[in-house]
Amino acid sequence: MTLILLILYFSKAFKFSLVLKLFSGNRTIVLLLLPVFLFFYHFLNYTNEFYANTELNFGVWNDFFHSSYNGLNSFSALLILINGIVLNKLFNRSNFFDRITYLIAPFYLVLMTFFEVGFTFSGMLVAHTLLIFMLQQLFELNQNDDSKAIIFNVMFLAGAAATFLPSLIFVMPLFIITIRFIRPLSFRDVLVGLIAAVLPFVYLYAAFYILGYSDRPIIFRYTVGDLNGDWLVVLGVLSVAAIMGFVTFMSQWQKSAIRTKRQFQMLLALFFTFLILALIHLLSFQQIDFFSLLLLPISILLPFAFRSESMGMAASGAFYMLIVFSVIKFFIFA
Repeated sequence: MTLILLILYFSKAFKFSLVLKLFSGNRTIVLLLLPVFLFFYHFLNYTNEFYANTELNFGVWNDFFHSSYNGLNSFSALLILINGIVLNKLFNRSNFFDRITYLIAPFYLVLMTFFEVGFTFSGMLVAHTLLIFMLQQLFELNQNDDSKAIIFNVMFLAGAAATFLPSLIFVMPLFIITIRFIRPLSFRDVLVGLIAAVLPFVYLYAAFYILGYSDRPIIFRYTVGDLNGDWLVVLGVLSVAAIMGFVTFMSQWQKSAIRTKRQFQMLLALFFTFLILALIHLLSFQQIDFFSLLLLPISILLPFAFRSESMGMAASGAFYMLIVFSVIKFFIFA
């Protein structure tokens, strides 16, 4: 309790301390700090062998990758960096704030360090990237325009993500329903979306045939995970982050534009879609990494907490605590 009070006092005294002050501004150059942070976290993980699982899962693409090839893990930091920057670009292009901010990228980066997928190049991480680009397309949807091309792109990216993370197949209809929050859907729109979602699997099977693979690709590969001692902490961190983001946005609901409200409803739908999927995998297979999908909507909503007059100080204190724990967990739970 004393530690929390000290952090909150420190936060109040300096408002946005060094990290928050740098990334809450509009200077693009601060993004150059992200590779430094990534190197630091990967160094801690390597020296403490915290996430040392070498069995990678690329979903239906498993036969194209060597599942025990550790060299692929070196690409995880690059992909996380790209994901964070694209998420940040998506936030700024949506004009949620009256000025540019770069808070989203470090939020995503730090939160990803609580998951094994944050340190292993796997189908889950590739699915993150494809779903972020899907989210980018969703945010470009307009209510009145003919958006069949965007609907096609949204569902094609969702289908492509499902080839790397096949469990997404079960929530594919929910992705189509999510579009409904932005614009009405006709039968033709739904048909275009379904065709687009199936196409990545058609291309995949064609690739297997052309390359001479005798066995059909295995779609579902489930293994029972081994939960680390920090899994409850991970869920706690996500819960606090989600509550701060949703509560502070709801407090600004009346002042928000209609399009912003619809985008929020869409993010809320995606949040609960990913939450259901994550809970099923936690209870059935003791897998925690599916909760990392929640970071996509949470990272977009969390900056609202830092702009809130009522919750800004608490959000800053919570962020400092998050950074501290993201480092010491390598020593506590190693």
